[in-house]
Amino acid sequence: MKRIFYFITVALAVITAGCHKSFLSVPPQGQQSIEAYYNYTGVQNLLTGTYHDLTGISTNSGWWSTSGTYWVYGDVTAGDAFTGGPNTLPDVSTIEQFEVSPFTGYMDDQWTTDYDGVSRANNTIIAAENATDMSDQQRTEALAEARFLRAHYHFNAKIMWNNVPWVDEAVVKTGNYSTLSNTVDIWPLIEADLQFAYDSLPEQQSQVGRVNKWAAACYLAKCYMFQAKYDSALTLLNTIIAQGKNSAGVAYDLNSCFHDNFDAATENSKEAVFQIQFSVDDNSYGYNSDLGETGNVPNLFYGPDPFYGYWKRPTFNLVNAFKTDVNGLPMMDASGKDTSNVTNMTNDMGIASADPFTPYAGTLDPRLDWSVGRRGIPYLDWGVDPGQDWAGGSSGQAIGGPYLPMKNVYMASQDFGIGGNNFYAAGGAGSSVNYSIIRFAEVLLWAAECEVEIGSLENARALVNRVRTRTVNTCLVLNGANPAANYFVSIYNTPWTDQTFARNAVRFESRLELALEGHRFFDLVRWGIAADYLNAYLQTEQTRIDHLKGVTFKAQNVYFPIPQKEIGLDHNLKQNPGY
Repeated sequence: MKRIFYFITVALAVITAGCHKSFLSVPPQGQQSIEAYYNYTGVQNLLTGTYHDLTGISTNSGWWSTSGTYWVYGDVTAGDAFTGGPNTLPDVSTIEQFEVSPFTGYMDDQWTTDYDGVSRANNTIIAAENATDMSDQQRTEALAEARFLRAHYHFNAKIMWNNVPWVDEAVVKTGNYSTLSNTVDIWPLIEADLQFAYDSLPEQQSQVGRVNKWAAACYLAKCYMFQAKYDSALTLLNTIIAQGKNSAGVAYDLNSCFHDNFDAATENSKEAVFQIQFSVDDNSYGYNSDLGETGNVPNLFYGPDPFYGYWKRPTFNLVNAFKTDVNGLPMMDASGKDTSNVTNMTNDMGIASADPFTPYAGTLDPRLDWSVGRRGIPYLDWGVDPGQDWAGGSSGQAIGGPYLPMKNVYMASQDFGIGGNNFYAAGGAGSSVNYSIIRFAEVLLWAAECEVEIGSLENARALVNRVRTRTVNTCLVLNGANPAANYFVSIYNTPWTDQTFARNAVRFESRLELALEGHRFFDLVRWGIAADYLNAYLQTEQTRIDHLKGVTFKAQNVYFPIPQKEIGLDHNLKQNPGY
């Protein structure tokens, strides 16, 4: 089935539609009137351009500051990843240490990219409304796709800054940007766009990667989750679980192998709800690849050693979370409190690759070694991780710890093929592994969370066990013919009778399943536990890695500061508290 490709020449197609604010307009590459797009082909080209901003790469953005995988804002801030040290990506270190300010450049980069996506969606809507050669069905479906994408970009802005302006096609038509403010809650407007998409989109699409009605339903449920509307979310989630299908018309389900969600050869699967369609084999010179993860994936450009200058390095705390107890369950006490971090998993911090090392011998959840690279364990098909030699030496470990990220990494056997090409994008490692903004495992865990909050604990246990059953049966990382580690994981066989335990168990499962997928920080915030959780994390982790010493999470850090540049452009914008 044909995939929707985000060719750079189409993605950066520009129209003039009266946009005057820098954070709302698409920068020109030559001028062309919007009227030129008032036809079916023009609308489809504009839609492709709107999809392209999912990657985070546009003429308004950086690579890492606007990564479509959200690792800077969702992983580094969440206790799941280290930046890799203060001398590599200074703005990311500032964000990791919760010292971000309205003048931090990454803030304006991300704001601009989100509203660039909004602008493209609005231009698509205007063109579709005025197209002269579209049937009513074609017009409605184009409007639904554009409104879905507009909702997505507004959603990103909402969870980043909370107090953000709503910009729709009416604003573009009138040019009344001076009336915009960020003092009105935009959740109802995001929901309205997603409801329209759910009601109007088909179940199947002719191109893989285009959203369908069930992707819209899942995103609407996600909005409900972020507002703690558990009853509304659960009603919708139950419908999705029973009836939902991907854009190819295949019923949603979990892949049998966990790693299939992160393999270029098995993407757009039955578990895929909404993915960014990265690619490297499309003559775009790497600019349709996952540039936001450049530096986090293997790179042969600089020599035979595939690992060079890594960021997004998994924390000790995250790796410890994958330890299991004597029953094959996460390490929790009777209340569901995480006890995995009391002792640190055996690691090779400070041990040279040439020196002897024995990996951790205790029992582990097998998802660990499909998510994180660690000494003595095969790193996909790139070979057995030798430790410091792949982690930048002792200095690399000192600033980033001993572990490497894995989930966005392509297989070595896919290099210069479907997975990646290291000579694209001026030497950056261009990975084509799709990124799941939403996958079905997360949908199941949302439903489990809802069941806990309404008091149906056994329903929640069944949903969590559905996710864990895949883990019990998943493909294991092998070292030769044998499991590479002491893998042992089981389902919850004892009924759940305590709501606090059940709530903590669901949240723990979400961390294990979705580790390093850019969601964690925003979940901590919506659960209302970010400050307590992160300060407890920092208290221990700063004894293991120097650059976190003295770092604390402050009350205002639950949301990021509005970029000062944007406040200067629009004086109606109010700064978030504490900045």
